[in-house]
Amino acid sequence: MNRFGYQRNLSFVLHNRRTNGHLVYASITENSPGKQFLKPLNATSGNYTKYEYDMITVHIRYNRQAMDSFMRPSTRYITILRDPGTQFESAFVHFQFDDAFPLEIKNKLKSAKTDDRLREWFRNSTVYLQNLKEKRWEGKKGLRYFYAQNNQIFDLGLDVQFHTNQSLVREYISRLDTQLDMVLITEYFEESLLVMKKQFCWQMEDILFLSKNQRSDKAKNYSVPESLRHQMREWNSVDNQLYQHFNSTLWRKVDDYGENFTTDLQEFRQTLKEIFQNCTNGVYYRGQGHYFQNVNFKPAKNGSGLCHLIAEHKRSLMKKVRKRQAHNGINA
Repeated sequence: MNRFGYQRNLSFVLHNRRTNGHLVYASITENSPGKQFLKPLNATSGNYTKYEYDMITVHIRYNRQAMDSFMRPSTRYITILRDPGTQFESAFVHFQFDDAFPLEIKNKLKSAKTDDRLREWFRNSTVYLQNLKEKRWEGKKGLRYFYAQNNQIFDLGLDVQFHTNQSLVREYISRLDTQLDMVLITEYFEESLLVMKKQFCWQMEDILFLSKNQRSDKAKNYSVPESLRHQMREWNSVDNQLYQHFNSTLWRKVDDYGENFTTDLQEFRQTLKEIFQNCTNGVYYRGQGHYFQNVNFKPAKNGSGLCHLIAEHKRSLMKKVRKRQAHNGINA
């Protein structure tokens, strides 16, 4: 998505002070462009009512009414969901939810595998969830509380106090179904991209990718039993409803794609293999927190410009986006 917007000289919603551009859980309103956003390209600085944007790819909570006020009218809204049975495990490691454990238990499990620490979480999950309200993450107290249960539907705008209201949850998922133009599914990412390509009339080049920021094999040197996966889905039951709904929606779109789907998918996967071979030159690892280590690719030195954009780390591309947007425009 970042590459698509950068190649077409589009304007991105970016926080005007955070270097990574993320809005996270900042309250978004129709006045946000003037208060929080970097100005769009070719805009008069300070003329906030004329600020219009093409792309949002940073962390932000979905608020359709506010977003419609500063996004261009033709904007398509896209998101991606992941099976809570794996998403929660990843979040547990990345956001270090074991910080909620009493120090004695945390130290005891410091060298334990993730599945053992997950079992401890579910031994006293309600207490540990509340403990996260007192813990800081990225300088903000309580931020991880929202990450630790049903965070996917929370990110899509449904506040925590409504998660126990089943009729409201069903109504909200139905509303999302009418508002979102495409919901990709992580477990079927290639299938999702192919459907999106046809739906949006994109080209093959537009959906090429390399998986970055994945946990390394070293960081995933354990297996999680299905019984624990079930517990994670139960703990995130609202997210599970959300996921099951849009997973079914994806496969209906696959059915509507036509008889060429299987052939097109094979061609897409072959092209991705060629991209990996031609555009990368080794890997490097980034560590974060106690247990998290992820893998990224080094761009091939003699690769094309497209190769470099595909292979480079997302931070490098977003630095280019931010620099161009910050220095382009009309001064008041």
